[in-house]
Amino acid sequence: MFKSIRWRFILIYFLLVFLAMSIVGIYIVNQLEGIQLNMNIKNMDARIRSIIQSYSSLNTGNWDENIEEIQKSISTVQVGYNENIYVILNDVNRTIIAGSVEESIGISAFNYNKIDNYILTKSMDGTPYHIAPAEQFEDTENQRFYYHMSFPVQTEGNIKGYIYLVNNIDYIYDTVDESKQIMTQATIIALTLTIFLGLILSTSITGPIKELTIKARQMSLGDFEQKVNVKSDDEIGQLGNMFNYLIDQLKKSMSSLQQEKSKMETTFTYMADGVLTVDLSGNIIHANPVAKNILSLKNADEKFDDVIVNLKDSISIDYIKSKGYRGTDLAEKNGETYNIDYAPFMNNKNEIGGVILVFKNITEQHRIDKLQKEFVANVSHELKTPITTIKSYAETLLDGALEDKQISEEFLNVINSESDRMTRLVSDLLRLSKMDYEQTNWNKERINLLDMVNIVIKKLQIQIKEKNINIHLNIPDDINIMFDRDGFEQILLNIAGNAVKYSYEKGNVWISAKKSNKNIVVRIKDDGQGIPIEDQDRIFERFYRVDKARARDLGGTGLGLSIAKEIAEAHNCTIAVNSRIDEGTEMIITIPE
Repeated sequence: MFKSIRWRFILIYFLLVFLAMSIVGIYIVNQLEGIQLNMNIKNMDARIRSIIQSYSSLNTGNWDENIEEIQKSISTVQVGYNENIYVILNDVNRTIIAGSVEESIGISAFNYNKIDNYILTKSMDGTPYHIAPAEQFEDTENQRFYYHMSFPVQTEGNIKGYIYLVNNIDYIYDTVDESKQIMTQATIIALTLTIFLGLILSTSITGPIKELTIKARQMSLGDFEQKVNVKSDDEIGQLGNMFNYLIDQLKKSMSSLQQEKSKMETTFTYMADGVLTVDLSGNIIHANPVAKNILSLKNADEKFDDVIVNLKDSISIDYIKSKGYRGTDLAEKNGETYNIDYAPFMNNKNEIGGVILVFKNITEQHRIDKLQKEFVANVSHELKTPITTIKSYAETLLDGALEDKQISEEFLNVINSESDRMTRLVSDLLRLSKMDYEQTNWNKERINLLDMVNIVIKKLQIQIKEKNINIHLNIPDDINIMFDRDGFEQILLNIAGNAVKYSYEKGNVWISAKKSNKNIVVRIKDDGQGIPIEDQDRIFERFYRVDKARARDLGGTGLGLSIAKEIAEAHNCTIAVNSRIDEGTEMIITIPE
């Protein structure tokens, strides 16, 4: 209810009147109470003085010699229903010698509970003292209020005794309570009138504002034919005039914007590339038909992060922000390759309001570039050395070396070796090519790891015996893996073969395996020459060799570890390397159970 400005006006008026009436009421009641108490004090003082002047027994002589006469005098005093009087002798015990309460006569004033010792003590200096004691509720059943006054009677500066008057002041607080009720009733009447008048006043203010709100809501729905009826020349009237002026200007601006929007929509609709506009929160603002088709976008209310996964899940609005809203990415879908360019657009405050993404189909171009990189940059380089060797040896034979049988056999063996090397290279390239295009069909089956390692060692026996390599196995016979048999054999042949190939004469190769955190970890370690730290991150690149000359001499194609890594990743496995120069190399294969 208090969200309405109308009720806020009324609440403010209500609080102001309530605050004013409360302050005035509290002030008046406190003043009235003070006046009544002061009048009571004056009356009690006058009453005591009148009693003293009326009886000579109290004015002359010593009180201890005139006790009976004082008692007779006090007994004739007319005591009201709301007061009690005591005559106290100024002796050591402050004995009560007369009073309106007979049971108190002869008792020490200090021991009588109807007399406040504090007030009596304060008046001993010769000055009258009065107070409403803190223990005001002497009558706990009726909760009655009493006012006490102790008046010292003196002759020539000597205190003969004290007149102690106790006055019931309930009537004062009854009057104060009645005043509070009157002020409360007046406050309620004033607040009721405030609410009524506040409704009338707030309606005159909020009425035009409500009309403006209704017109503005209709404008938000696209109806710009609204006009506000201006009925006054005050601030609200000026607001109405500005509203009408704003509508006229909006009509002109909207007409111009509509024309520009139509041009842009036509351009985007018939573009060959996909165009997507996204705000900083990831909301899709616009998507042309090509972009909708690429992203399988069916509902314009979908979030960017929810639809981009249909193309590439690594791109998100947060990823684009981290790139400074500018960059290029590649993505593939259904065999098609797309180049994704994105850049920010600015809002009316010249701040980044979002990002525009352009999806360009570069499938054919990407395919050609990929073929060129794979074949021209790598294969031609690798084929150059064996072809040159074969050609040079063949020319030598043609130039007359055929007549020497021993030389001819040596040259032909070299030519045959280089031919075998090219055959292995082509075979490896074909295998990599199939894996790159995901044309390899993996036949996963449960394989006993120890059996597979023994098979690989048998195939490497010739190389092992040639270098007198010591093989150390530490593989439990109950470890099985889910893997393509030929693929895993290829991984072990490449890695174990490298361990044997790059070990020193009479070196050692350790092959171990164990289960760790729901994975099977296979370690193949040698004590050979090792791999430099700067080369360890690149050994899985195609055709990359740490020692190119030595690798070629040993018959390597530079593709073994690349093939091993491709096969491992196809089975959700990883291969890591840990190596130090002249201490050996350890390859770690992690396979999910």
